[in-house]
Amino acid sequence: LAQGGFRQVPCPYQHSPATLRPALAMATLVGRVVRCNGLPHEHLFGKSDPYVIVKALDAEGNPAGESRTSHKKGSDCTWDGDEAVFNFADVNLDGALHVSVWDKDLGPDDVLGQVVWPIKLVPFEESEITLSLGLSRKLDHAGKKTPNGTVTLSMKVDAHHHWL
Repeated sequence: LAQGGFRQVPCPYQHSPATLRPALAMATLVGRVVRCNGLPHEHLFGKSDPYVIVKALDAEGNPAGESRTSHKKGSDCTWDGDEAVFNFADVNLDGALHVSVWDKDLGPDDVLGQVVWPIKLVPFEESEITLSLGLSRKLDHAGKKTPNGTVTLSMKVDAHHHWL
């Protein structure tokens, strides 16, 4: 018996109106690749020809969608308008965005850098986010690893609300 002589009885309702809350499990992720800066030069002569692959990954890391940009010239390049748009419907908010920058070659293409960004960190209002592409495997003249540059994305997430 509880204090006061009353017996506590479990509530027969799974959720009361006061505890209803949206479960943001799935979302639509929309955005575009804006630019890349400071990319390494992969060609012995001339400039790199970078393009970007954006992949949506589910919570287990499996691909849930892919988008590619056109290729450009140089280590600093910008994509305009619709040439670098991505739109992934029904992505899991526990998933991630895998962004990789590649150099177009006559033979196999070379990866210039890549980054994985949790979808939970994508804002609800469209914003530009600049991400580091990590460090190169190559060493500079001082024996230090050099940066692979950055990629800037403009993106937002539109959550699908399912009430619990």
